[in-house]
Amino acid sequence: MAKASLKQLDELHNAVAKQLADNLDDSKILAQAITFLKNNNITVDLQESKEVQNIFTTVNNLVKDSKDLKKDSVDSLLDEIAY
Repeated sequence: MAKASLKQLDELHNAVAKQLADNLDDSKILAQAITFLKNNNITVDLQESKEVQNIFTTVNNLVKDSKDLKKDSVDSLLDEIAY
């Protein structure tokens, strides 16, 4: 089997990132996106990122409004974002 070219790997990486980004309303996809970011060493300074603060607020509101989401699992996802 031939190795994938750098261009092919870049296209695959971009496709995965786009698919994850387009489906963040699903808590399982959100968890996968967090893992994807973590595996790619993507970090953010929470205090300087209004967007990430908005994510925390949105996720917390979703937890309050949803009977399907468990607060403990969402808290662990938020901890991973902040890490």
